Amino acid sequence: MAPLMNGNSQPDPVERLSPREKEILPLVAQGLDNRQIGKMLFISEKTAKNYITSIRKKLGLANRTQIALYAIREGLIDINQKST
Repeated sequence: MAPLMNGNSQPDPVERLSPREKEILPLVAQGLDNRQIGKMLFISEKTAKNYITSIRKKLGLANRTQIALYAIREGLIDINQKST
């Protein structure tokens, strides 16, 4: 099956993410650290860190701040929602 395309006929970068990475991305954008993400998703802190590293690489981002900005810019999170 061909990847979804956006208006520029380029694959949507978010479509490269696994379902778990798509679940973690908004948590990073909400400011949760690896320990908090791990507790919420019942995974180790190291596993959370590995997922975040994978997200950064797949989206071509340098750090957590860029992940948060990307999520906001792409409408993947509601910036008015309080973090848990």
